[in-house]
Amino acid sequence: MGKFEVVSDETKNLFIDVHSKTNIPHWVEFEMLCNSKQKQLYKIMKLNDMVETITDGINFVIVVNEEIFNQLTEEQQRIAFDECLAGVHVSENEAVSLEKPDFSSYTGVLQKYGHDEIIVLHETVKSLFDKKKQEEDEKKAAGKGKRGRRSK
Repeated sequence: MGKFEVVSDETKNLFIDVHSKTNIPHWVEFEMLCNSKQKQLYKIMKLNDMVETITDGINFVIVVNEEIFNQLTEEQQRIAFDECLAGVHVSENEAVSLEKPDFSSYTGVLQKYGHDEIIVLHETVKSLFDKKKQEEDEKKAAGKGKRGRRSK
């Protein structure tokens, strides 16, 4: 048995069903593999342009640990695929990318404070960093404007 195998038809069909309910255009191509030795439930990887060309347009590879995946309820499987696809982004000019997850925490912290409080914390921190970056960008833009002028 090799490290990677093709996923079962059941897993593939469930993925197709979940994918069809997202906003991801249907021309975005996914290949699914199974690796029951990997330590994660799933791993999604964006292929580079050269590999996309060689594979006739496959944009992403999803590797699923089916040994674990098959022990989940169908609802949990759907949630996992929905989470997997959440980072897939297609820009207005049809550039395909994979965004990093915007949230991670520890089970103990979630149990202690509840997921709503932790989500609010993470969103607050994210917006503060966004605000700081915006202020720095505005300061840089203002500084560049001053350097470009000459005194008469």
